[in-house]
Amino acid sequence: KAIDPDDHRMFGVLPNFKTVNDPDQPITPIGPAEKFQLVTHYFDPFTFAISSVQAGIEQATDEKKSYGQGVLGYSKRYGADFTDAFTNELFVVGVFPTLLHEDPRYFRLGHGSGWRRAGYALSRILVARTDSGGQRFNCSEFLGNFTSGSISQLYYPQNERGIGGILTRMSVQISFDAMFNILKEFYPDLKRKFHKSATEPRP
Repeated sequence: KAIDPDDHRMFGVLPNFKTVNDPDQPITPIGPAEKFQLVTHYFDPFTFAISSVQAGIEQATDEKKSYGQGVLGYSKRYGADFTDAFTNELFVVGVFPTLLHEDPRYFRLGHGSGWRRAGYALSRILVARTDSGGQRFNCSEFLGNFTSGSISQLYYPQNERGIGGILTRMSVQISFDAMFNILKEFYPDLKRKFHKSATEPRP
């Protein structure tokens, strides 16, 4: 069964539209249109906000120095960060899962010890569920991130281009996706714990 509507925003803020709560139940594969529909959730107020903050930090620390300062420099940083994340989402969630018949959703384990579940969540970076219900190496994650990093060569400062920059951004994004998988795995548990604490009578 799919995630409850109330859990589409973890902590009421983080978009969470690509999680399936119970993989032990019959799962209907999603087609190309539904995969690309998942991509459209990228255009979310949270995305615009986080890109704004990221660009501001980069401007303050003079990252991507050749972009300069002022409004123009900030705009270039914002555009680069927003485009980075969008191309990542487009290729990791939409394009390659469609071409390779992989399911871009995260399927929670939801039982077992905390260590087992954390290990499972991290392993989903390497293991993808196929449209037919099987498992194989998660080609979409790695090809999608590499493609996104390659596209960034078109607009990144000259001194940040090259294979080194591509691999660095690829590794950062894959690490972020792995950590986000852990949050997806344990969020329902955290939500129940917070709800229980909030409803328990005070002495």
